[in-house]
Amino acid sequence: MVALLLLTALVGCSSRTAQPTPGKAPEEERVAVAALRGRSGSSLTVRDAASRIRVELATLPGLLYRISTPAGSGLAPRVTGANGRLVASLLPTGGDGPDEVRIVLNRDVRWQLDLPAGAGEQQLDLRRGRVSRLDLGASGLVELRLPKPDTIVPITLRGGVGGVLITAEPGTPLRVRLDRGAGSWLGGAPAAPGTVRQVGARPGTLAGYGIRARSSVGSFAVRTAPPRPAD
Repeated sequence: MVALLLLTALVGCSSRTAQPTPGKAPEEERVAVAALRGRSGSSLTVRDAASRIRVELATLPGLLYRISTPAGSGLAPRVTGANGRLVASLLPTGGDGPDEVRIVLNRDVRWQLDLPAGAGEQQLDLRRGRVSRLDLGASGLVELRLPKPDTIVPITLRGGVGGVLITAEPGTPLRVRLDRGAGSWLGGAPAAPGTVRQVGARPGTLAGYGIRARSSVGSFAVRTAPPRPAD
């Protein structure tokens, strides 16, 4: 009998703690979207920094992009621009949640991307789509997952980066120029300023990535992985 009373009390207590606070609506993520309208190429410039910027190319039926920040975030996305030239601003909200932004872009569109300086992390998973150019500002960490190229694609790191990790398909041509050198090259010794290295198959001027780091890099690493399955 005593055990039954204790069980009843515990169940009742658990039910009460699960109830939402009266009068307080749950917070929702902030989202910006736009219709695809048959576009096959576009550019996106992110004007403001965030603690983490995540970019992904994915299937988005009928949409050109979907840009979001988490519930309670201190940032809210706003996108302006015309004729496929988009500018994303991250406006302060006063929230104390994570200052992160997730950018999902239509994989059927070829993209040119420009990300700002000041991000803690820049994570770009581009394996399911196509890109024509990447320009990235200073960041603590840059992670790039690259698709198989069908043309020469320039990638510029404009500012200092603590660490660079590039993932590409086996044999993908990568030509890397380190204007200010790197503290560690491919997990080994430092690379001197002005170092130029070729990774993967040598490009026949038809397809590959030309990567230039204009400022210092703490570590620069490249790894290979099979292509990501389609959606």
